[in-house]
This record gives sequence, structure tokens and C-alpha cells, in this order.
Amino acid sequence: MRGAEIYAEGSKIRQFYKVVSGAVRVCRVLPDARRFIAQFALPGEVFGLDGVDEHRFSAEAITEVVLITFARKDIDAYMDEEPLAAQSWQAFTLEKLAAAQDRSILLGCRSATERVAHFLLDLAARSCPGRPSVDLPMSRYDIADYLGLTAETVSRVLTALRKSGMIAIEDNHTLHILERERLTEVADLSGVPA
Repeated sequence: MRGAEIYAEGSKIRQFYKVVSGAVRVCRVLPDARRFIAQFALPGEVFGLDGVDEHRFSAEAITEVVLITFARKDIDAYMDEEPLAAQSWQAFTLEKLAAAQDRSILLGCRSATERVAHFLLDLAARSCPGRPSVDLPMSRYDIADYLGLTAETVSRVLTALRKSGMIAIEDNHTLHILERERLTEVADLSGVPA
């Protein structure tokens, strides 16, 4: 159900999740009431790996979602029995760590325009590779909280990208990348993988 909590910050990690359809945001509300979004999980992606014993974030459905759950104890037991599975799991978690490090560079060293351009290219690569259209299941406020910007700044950057001819905005939840090479240059991806 849209807006439903999947797990709460501080709850025991008993399972991991894979998105079959829909979208999920993994976030934390800071003491001053600001919200930080750490991850958007899209179809085919796994989430729930945000702590050792307890969740450091909460997870909420952005849209109607269908999830597959994997019991943590079953995964741990399987890793003990299957060395190849353990190696694959280790590689997966190291990829997640590298992505988090890349994101810290994006948030700490990039302009608002670079952040939004990178976000659009990343979302396109994850959700609809090879297609010019990009589905935005999240709101401008969600995007802002993910990129460390304000919703007004996100809207202003999207408008500037539209006026420059790099994107076309169909509606609040769909846009089209018209000039991928130029958008890639704007994103300045020399140090951050898309």
C-alpha cells in the first residue's frame, strides 16, 4: 500500500527484501525533522541492508509495491553452507558500499545541476535502460531529500534542463532524456559512476 511502512528505524533485522514491482524509499527523519533519503529501491533491487542487527533507517512504499522477503537467518545459514553464495553476497555488499561512497562524493562535491543530472541518468539506467523515457515514482520532495537539495531547487534545475533541450517533462512522474550525451556532460561523471 502506498505510504505504508515496511520496517521501522531501530527494528531488528529479520529479513531482506527484493522489489518485484513499485518503488520503496529508505529514509531517516533527523532530530530537527529534516528527512534524509538513503535509497530508492526499484524493481529487481534488494533493500534492508542498512544495519548489522537493527535497521538504521525506515523503509516506506512510495507506490503500490510487491515484495519478496528473504529471512535473514536462512540467508546466513545458506552462506555458511555454500562458499560460492557467500562470495557472491560479499561482492554484492561491497558494490553497495562502493555505491554509498560514490553517493557521498555526489552530495559533497557536486552542484545542484550535476546532482539532478546524475540522478536522472542513474534512474534511467536502473529502471529503463535503453529507453529515453524515465519514470519518476517519487515526488520532487523525495528527490530533494535524496540529493540534499530543496524541492524548489530540483524543480528549477529540471526546468533549466528542459529549456536547454536535454529533457522533456511529460508530467510529474514521466520525463524523457532527449540529449543523453549533453546530460552526461552536465552530470560531470568523471569521478562518479552513473
